[in-house]
Amino acid sequence: MPKLFSSSNKKFLKQVEKPEKELNKFICDNWKDLFPDYTFIANEFPLKGNVRSLGNNGRIDILSYNPETKKFIIFELKKDYDKNITDQSADYRDYVQDNFSDVYLHATQKYEITLPKFTEIIQDKVEIILIAKKFSLTQIDRVKKIKDNNITLIKYFWFEDDLIFIDYINNDPDDLKIETTNTKKINEIKNIIAQDPEMFEIEQFFGKYVAGKEVFLLFLKYLKTKGSVELDFKQTKIGVKIADTTFSIVRAGGQGTRKSILQINTDIDVSSLFAEIQFDDRDRGDGQKRKGSLGLERYEVFFRNSEDMQTFWDFIKEKV
Repeated sequence: MPKLFSSSNKKFLKQVEKPEKELNKFICDNWKDLFPDYTFIANEFPLKGNVRSLGNNGRIDILSYNPETKKFIIFELKKDYDKNITDQSADYRDYVQDNFSDVYLHATQKYEITLPKFTEIIQDKVEIILIAKKFSLTQIDRVKKIKDNNITLIKYFWFEDDLIFIDYINNDPDDLKIETTNTKKINEIKNIIAQDPEMFEIEQFFGKYVAGKEVFLLFLKYLKTKGSVELDFKQTKIGVKIADTTFSIVRAGGQGTRKSILQINTDIDVSSLFAEIQFDDRDRGDGQKRKGSLGLERYEVFFRNSEDMQTFWDFIKEKV
């Protein structure tokens, strides 16, 4: 039997008996701390019609919504052990699935809960969270064997001084978060291993600047037809070298007067392209490089689209 020791009172606190209604109130009053990832809809959510296997109508102790899985959640609370708790919650689950539109409208209109669009919520599956002081070994075993893992069992122990001890028998959210984080890290590592490391670096460099990345990939494709290309990835630029020719690649977001999505610095004289493509000459005539510019190359060429890249490549391809 769980025991809770109070260092301030220098004693073991006694377990106390509380009615189911008070357990419900405690959970609702402390919802954001107990279940921060779920959207609270209502307690004593009414169901009308053929609900229970042995009768009509019913009330869900607490109805909520899981934004992560896009499913409704049924909370069923029991003061103590109840051999029918899983059957009762299954009846409620079946009702919600069979009368999804009514439940959705009731939640959004009567209780004024903001939920995703009707079509964005999974209608044929509902999660269940059962909270009781005890569960039988048979109940625990059955729940753990469910493939889609949509029933969570939580034991509670109420102590004096209004302290409650909660024990997740399965689906502990903290464990799930750790598992999810680890899974994401593993998948990232797998992606790095599986894909071209060079492409991974390019993706990391451009991030949200997708349009600029596509134009750069076109440039890289052209360059590789001329020979071996070396890439040097920095935080603010990509250094590109082919034979004795170098370029510096700089991200651009399509903002400002130029509306450029990519910048390439080069030592190839592009001044004769004045009427066709945007560029700046960084040489001020005194041998100094323009302040604030990236890369060592003299000319900054600005690309707005793939057509600009085609013009640029047609001009430089015999000079590379």
